[in-house]
Amino acid sequence: MDLSNLTGDEFVDYIIKEHKKRNTKEFYETHRIRKKEDEFVTMELRKAGFKVSSLFDLINLKQSDFEYIQLLLEILESDRISDDWMRSGIIRAITVKKAKGLAENKLLTYYDNIKTEQEKESIGWSIGNWFEHLYSDSYFDQIMKISADKKNGMSRQMFVMALGKTKKHKSQAAKLLLELTFDKQVVLHAIAGLGKLKLRSSIERLTELSNDKNKTIKKEANKALKKIVKE
Repeated sequence: MDLSNLTGDEFVDYIIKEHKKRNTKEFYETHRIRKKEDEFVTMELRKAGFKVSSLFDLINLKQSDFEYIQLLLEILESDRISDDWMRSGIIRAITVKKAKGLAENKLLTYYDNIKTEQEKESIGWSIGNWFEHLYSDSYFDQIMKISADKKNGMSRQMFVMALGKTKKHKSQAAKLLLELTFDKQVVLHAIAGLGKLKLRSSIERLTELSNDKNKTIKKEANKALKKIVKE
């Protein structure tokens, strides 16, 4: 489950469910660590001149000074933060235009070094969201490689969607996206990517999907088709 895009209410629901699933001692230890790590990041930001009470102020409040980007990248690369929610929070905080040219290589290296499936599902998904939000064809090959590797699981989802934003490699992206419409973990994101590419070569497959038994797949395929037919 991706935790980085949860609203406040959704996060509360997640906490309640998590509490029920895990023993109380482990649950409170997780949140003790999370609190301590947020305090650490907050103090580092304050030392750098940012008036924040939490890392998440950078996400929830409008910012005009983005000098914190390099600092957060350094913290992410260090071993000072162990909590997945906090690391995803750092990535969310630097998912801003000012981070382009600063974060790409570091985030890709970080993604490649993720070791556990749980970590990849949360942190890896957030990194994919960064690349979808701030897409550049400069990193097309890396995004393609991540998207094509099924071992990357659901963390591929936003990387897959990002392929739909390419300007220089549309045919290559469409070929992979069409293949990924047969992959249950990323089918919806592949459909969305095809809708963005707006290539008529994908009409046949999208028409098949528009008659799928799964209502969500059917809905997304019809949306993608409408974008293409309009062209």
